[in-house]
Parts: sequence; C-alpha cells; structure tokens
Amino acid sequence: MRLNVAILVWAALASSLMAADPPKTVAELDRDLRASYQKGDMAGFLHDAEELARLRPGEVRNLYNLACAQARNGQTDAALATLRKILSYRVAFDLDADTDFDSIRKTKGYAEITAGMAALRKERVDSGAAVAFTIPEKEIAAEGVAWDPVTRAFFVASVRQGKIFRVSSDGEVSVFVAPGGGLRSPLGIGVDAKRRTLWVANETIPHMNGGKEGDPPDSSLFEYDLDSGKLRKQHAPPPSEKAPHFDDLTVAADGRVYVNDGFNPRIYVLEPGGEMAVWLEGDAIDGGTQGLAASPDGKTLYASDYRGLYRIDVATRKATRLPVPSGDSTAGVDGLVYADGRLVAIQNGVEPNRVSVFELAPDGASIARARILVMNDPHLDEPTLGTVVDGVLYFSANNQGHRYHDVKNPPKPEDLQNAVILKVNVR
Repeated sequence: MRLNVAILVWAALASSLMAADPPKTVAELDRDLRASYQKGDMAGFLHDAEELARLRPGEVRNLYNLACAQARNGQTDAALATLRKILSYRVAFDLDADTDFDSIRKTKGYAEITAGMAALRKERVDSGAAVAFTIPEKEIAAEGVAWDPVTRAFFVASVRQGKIFRVSSDGEVSVFVAPGGGLRSPLGIGVDAKRRTLWVANETIPHMNGGKEGDPPDSSLFEYDLDSGKLRKQHAPPPSEKAPHFDDLTVAADGRVYVNDGFNPRIYVLEPGGEMAVWLEGDAIDGGTQGLAASPDGKTLYASDYRGLYRIDVATRKATRLPVPSGDSTAGVDGLVYADGRLVAIQNGVEPNRVSVFELAPDGASIARARILVMNDPHLDEPTLGTVVDGVLYFSANNQGHRYHDVKNPPKPEDLQNAVILKVNVR
C-alpha cells in the first residue's frame, strides 16, 4: 500500500515537472527585460535583470541593467552596491545621462562612484605601447590588420574607402587592393601565407564607401592573391532569412576560414575548395559574434560576442563560456587574437577602450589571469582589430568610424587623425 502511494506521489511530481516551463535562455531573458522596461513594468524589469546577473555573473552590461532596475524599484543601497561592483571591473558609464538613476543621484555613494569613474577615464596604462607606423590619410577608418611572414609586409583594411593598404618591411605604404570589384567596406582580414591568400570580410556599411541607411549588408568573403592583389573569388554565404553581417574572420592552420556574423549568433566556415556554410548557430552564443581566434592546433576556436568570451570545440562544435576572473571584464571585445596560450582582446565596446591579455589555463578552458595592456592612450579613438607578430600586437588604434554615425553632421577631414597602428608586447 505504501509503495503504491509512493508511486502515485512520484508520478504526480514527474507530471508537474514535465508541465513546467523550461528555464529561459539568456537571449529570451534579454528580450523580456527590454519588453518589461518599455511597458513600464519595473518589477518585471528587476526580475529579469536579477536572473541575467545570476546566469552571467561578472558581465558589466547585465550589472548595469541590474543597477538601473534596482534604482527604479527604490532599492538604493542595492543599486549603489551594483554600481560599485561595475567600477571594480574598471568600467565606466555615463551615469549622469541616464534618468534611471534619478532616485539615487543625490546620495553620497552616487557622488563617490561617479568620481571614481571620472578618474578611471584618465587612468593611463600603456605597457610600452608605441606607434608602429601610420598611414597618412585621414578618412580611412582603418579596421583589419594582417601580416605576411614571407614578405614581412602588413596589410590594413580601409572601411571608409573600400581598399586594402600594404605596408612593406621598410615602411613604404601603397594601395594593394583598389576600390571597386564589388568590395564595399573591408573589415576583418587574414593572411594564409602557405596558400598565398589574403582573406577579406566585406559588407556594406552605412556612410562608408557609398553605403547609405537601409542598404542590405550583402556580406561576402573576398579571396585575393597575396602577392599580386588579384581577386581570385568572391564567396557568398548561403541564403538566410536574417542576412549576415561579416566584419571579422580568422584563418586556421588547415586553411579553413571562420567568419563572424556581427548581428546574429552565428559563425560561418569556408573549407579549402568548398563553399561557405553556417558552422555554428543558436543559443550557445548569446548575441552577434565579434572577434574570432583559432588555436594553432586547429582544435579550438575562441569567439567574443561583445559581452564575453567563448571556447568552441571544433570537433563537436560545442560552445562554452569562459569564466571571468574576479575584477576583470571580457566585455566589449571586438578584435581577438590567439598568441602563445593567451587571448589578446581589443575592447572598444567598453569604456574606457582598452587592450587586454587573458592568459588561458593549460587546458585552454578557462582564464587564469588577466591584465590591461593599453588604456587611455592618446592615440586610441575606437581601436578595432589587430595581429600578433613575434609576441607583439599590432592593431588599428583609431578607426574613428563612430564619428560618421551622425549623418547630419559628418566629421570634417581636419577633425580626423591619420590612421595609426600601435604596437605593444603581449608577453
């Protein structure tokens, strides 16, 4: 009799568990959070913000939303504690411009936090960073940087002008790929020295090289001969309901080219001699992918999504999030390079912009240590992508593309700077 009762109880419990809604994904919570805020449902906003902060501890964007929600729900002490945690990650926000903090603005704690963030915007870290070379043109919007170990030449992509520059080993600057031929806004670039190929991720960017608001991205991957600059082939992605936005890539040792999708949680691949295909897609990665970096043995692909970093097993295509060491932030990573057991990250989606090094554990599955290499350098004005050569990172320091966002007030050439490529030792 007791056994039958136990069976009935277990059956009822199992039925209840099966009927319960599955836990929400990060992407679903993020959508719900935005919807709650827009409807004025501050209690729902707080609930979703708490869940996001629990699922993704240490992510400053989630912490910022949580602080907003706490302030809007009258939780002054909690909001101030969350803002202090953000500051401990050495990240600043323009809190004064956000009305969500009106209820805590006159507190002593708020004044201390804003003062700390103001000081952070002036704190300089350079680690010996120096100018490697400049390209004496102001309206370039330099993005991708690549290096050919055979000729010892650098290549730099101009988003604004739609061309690729070549900088020889003796510093001579020339146009390697001229505008035209379907190339609109070249962004991430990569060298396959063995196969003598220059790979270029391309899309149509509004206000760049003739692009305008509303234009489809028309993303594609361009394959150029690394010695002559001749276009070999333009590779188009397979048709998709949501058009991809290609702005970065990485070349694996076996010749595979992985390409990101900045607007969707996808990664594409082009096998040698094959056609472009979707390689990874779904909720494993929260948002649009950004930087990509392949390990030398080709077994691991690392990726960023502007919130954090992922490790992807190439054989199984399983993506796992890299845990963040306390006090460090993996937010806002645009450029990502693998070098000697380290991930070198160019973070232009966090304030202040910076370059960081994340030293990986021996198994490559977690971050053992982190440090900021460059922050508040006077040359920095939207740093983007780079490449590591003999332990030294060479990266575009001043893309300045954000200055074109205001369509009605485009920048004047005299207000822009020549393109600067900085170098800094990552070891």
